[in-house]
Amino acid sequence: MKSQLNRVAAASAALLAGLLLAACGGGGSTADTTPQVKITSVKVFGDSIQDSGTFGYKFTVQSADNLIYAERIAANYGLALCNFYSFTGTTFVANTAKAGCTNFSIGGGRITYTGAGAGPTNPLNVGVQLATHASLASFAATDLVIIDGGGNDAADLVGAYLNIPRDTAAAYSALLATLLTPTQIGTALGGGATTTAQIGATYMTALADKFYNAIKANVLDKGATHVVVLNIPDITYTPRFQMVLDSVALASGGGTAGATARAQAQATFQGWMAAYNTQLAAKFGNDERVALIDFYKAFQDQVASPAQYGLTNVKDPACPRTGVGADGLPTYTFPTCTAAALSAAPPVGVTGTDWWQRYAFSDGFHPTPYGHQLTQQLIAKALATKGWL
Repeated sequence: MKSQLNRVAAASAALLAGLLLAACGGGGSTADTTPQVKITSVKVFGDSIQDSGTFGYKFTVQSADNLIYAERIAANYGLALCNFYSFTGTTFVANTAKAGCTNFSIGGGRITYTGAGAGPTNPLNVGVQLATHASLASFAATDLVIIDGGGNDAADLVGAYLNIPRDTAAAYSALLATLLTPTQIGTALGGGATTTAQIGATYMTALADKFYNAIKANVLDKGATHVVVLNIPDITYTPRFQMVLDSVALASGGGTAGATARAQAQATFQGWMAAYNTQLAAKFGNDERVALIDFYKAFQDQVASPAQYGLTNVKDPACPRTGVGADGLPTYTFPTCTAAALSAAPPVGVTGTDWWQRYAFSDGFHPTPYGHQLTQQLIAKALATKGWL
């Protein structure tokens, strides 16, 4: 592990030096590029893109050096991460195989988890992860905290909304009811298509409030002074939701009508995420303890200008499809999606063993190791600007 951390630190050295110089407004042979803040522990809370191995694998291409972005940030401080929770097959328990693990993130995590086993103590709720740490210890001035959440919640809302014609809004109403009042929901659903869509933004605003309140109570009020929070990326540009939008176009008859319906649906979903991100930014305001990362804009920029970010493919997953889910969308199997397997079996018409290394997506929803590298660079820039790196 030490050699792995050394490789990441070395690979990031030039980037970080440049960022630090830019942040200090200086340069030259005498510039100090050492971290301005002493960080001795990195503590992480969130969902799959930050999960260090709760299920025995990471949600990306598997390899010996597939550090996710939170691990790459930790490596910049000479630190390593491991998963606090382990999955037994039925429940989540503390990881007894390793002591002192500080990555509480779990794949499938949500701000409001409503799936199997939902309840006030299930750590698939990011707030429960935060509260679990708060019950164990306060934060030190030398802790860096990294938190993400909301992407899966947004996906749930999209799925429930699109299912309205089939279940007469049962799933949509149930999800909205986790944060909104019966009066709000009844008025919106009774007002027609426009208000039915608009209440999605109201829900996402309330979701941002819930997330902020959990972070304030369990992190900021517990002494944390160096907190990184990522907003929701634009999930409509993931391969999974591009297929969902294509199905919207097809259901609307294709052609011009289908293209219009597709664009309208994407704009609606983007509006929901924008409502969440705007509210989250408003809640944190100018709190100097928090670096709010605009993951939404950065991800859109990567998709719009892939070559600028060294990306060769921002549309197709690198991992092979291994099945079809109940929703009709492709499924993937991360444990068998290894770097060696991908290099040995390039797609038809593709040559070389490194074909997948600059893809943006591993499966339909998660980044490749290079995608994690780009996110690490985004966060590192914010940390350097704050004087935390």
